Amino acid sequence: MNDDYLVKQYLEPSATTYLAALSDSERETYLAANTFIAWKNGKATFTWPDFLAHVGARKKDAPSFDAWDLSAGENNEFGANITGARHFTAYGAGNDTTGLSTKRVASDIPEKLNLMNPMYHLTEKVNGKRSKHWWIRLGTKDSDTSLTIAANLAAAAENLGDDVNHRYYWDQGHGANTDPGDFITWIAEVTGHKKTK
Repeated sequence: MNDDYLVKQYLEPSATTYLAALSDSERETYLAANTFIAWKNGKATFTWPDFLAHVGARKKDAPSFDAWDLSAGENNEFGANITGARHFTAYGAGNDTTGLSTKRVASDIPEKLNLMNPMYHLTEKVNGKRSKHWWIRLGTKDSDTSLTIAANLAAAAENLGDDVNHRYYWDQGHGANTDPGDFITWIAEVTGHKKTK
């Protein structure tokens, strides 16, 4: 994913929406504390490097999810039977530090990965029964999930002709939900549901 694309398509509009909703004094205070943002004619602009400096360090180092010592929550997600945690990438298994007898992922892992990965269903196995409507949100300060994950998912769905409503919440972290009312309105529009009086 191109850095400039993320900035122009998602990040600057997110900052613009956030700043426009502030009072003049609140906006002035915010911009004074965040001098990397230029505010002109009601629009926020900045560079990718400045945005990265603003966001700060990622929460997870490499390997982010398939920890060599099987300590990541994601390792636990792939546990089976009496095995609490398993590797799900060749990289994780190949660098295992727990003393496993094999440095390979279990044979059932690839199918489990496909079941959990929406990109598989959008790019590898185009499913005509999949949802055609997508509401995708991510906080710009989410240090758990890469911004490109949501952008790639949105692009894949849009390329299939799906209806995609994708935005980033400015200065919000992992699991942010700042527009629940808009989500309910969107559901009503997508489903054709009419509010009862």
